[in-house]
Amino acid sequence: MIKDIEMSIDGMGMAVYSDGCMSGVTEESDFFSSDFAEPSRMAEHIRKGDITGFCTGSGGDFTLKIREGYPDKETDEAYPVSVRLGLEVRGGKVSFIDIYWLMEWSGTAPEEQQIELEDGFYHLTVLTRLPDSGYWGGEQTIYIYFNKLDAMPQLTWKGVPQLFTD
Repeated sequence: MIKDIEMSIDGMGMAVYSDGCMSGVTEESDFFSSDFAEPSRMAEHIRKGDITGFCTGSGGDFTLKIREGYPDKETDEAYPVSVRLGLEVRGGKVSFIDIYWLMEWSGTAPEEQQIELEDGFYHLTVLTRLPDSGYWGGEQTIYIYFNKLDAMPQLTWKGVPQLFTD
């Protein structure tokens, strides 16, 4: 699976989820305030793998480069800012959204912000670097690698991981 997704976001990060794992969230509810704004509550979701996310440090324009497996050495070295996450996929679909969209939950992301993926558990490796613009969110590239596992990986995040440096 290779797909590039162009996204502009207003929020400080992105959320990644499988529709089938989040089907219990009420349409138009403020999932952000109830479950994402509090770091310990968000960490529970990250460890469970029903929805995950990362802080980009700013809004802006991003290209998500979705790939399978793990990054090769060249990509790993070229994009040194990284986090490891986990995700359960149910229903064969994964969505990528602006974290602020969680303030008014809609179970369906725009089609261009979705990928099809076999059900199961995945290790996500998310990598980036400061873009040539010199500021986070300025035409920034983010690689997201999905590697299928037999079980949900053990994660220790205590909040939303940061995908930027000061």
